[in-house]
Amino acid sequence: MSDDEPDRPSARDLVRKRSRSYARDVTGRHHHIGAAPDLQPMLGEDGNEYVTTSDVQLAQRTVAQLAQQRDRTAHEMASAAADLRFEDAARLRDDLSRVQAELARRADSRES
Repeated sequence: MSDDEPDRPSARDLVRKRSRSYARDVTGRHHHIGAAPDLQPMLGEDGNEYVTTSDVQLAQRTVAQLAQQRDRTAHEMASAAADLRFEDAARLRDDLSRVQAELARRADSRES
């Protein structure tokens, strides 16, 4: 390494730090690759579709974030139905049911 290059951590240092910094208490899952994106690309007919309710995304969010997403999705669904965009409303209905199922699963796990 030359004198003008900054010191970079070794791969071993990065792995050690990463393995200690995962958020198991928050997500309930062991991961160390970073946060799931808000919009996750999904294979579709035109290749430009995104999903906000994949299993990884829902597992990463807190209960408060899931409640906000539930409210936002319900509002968007009602707006899409009022604008006669029924395909969008149906997709949002499915997203809403996934969010509600995740909230119910977490409520059940707290009661146990």
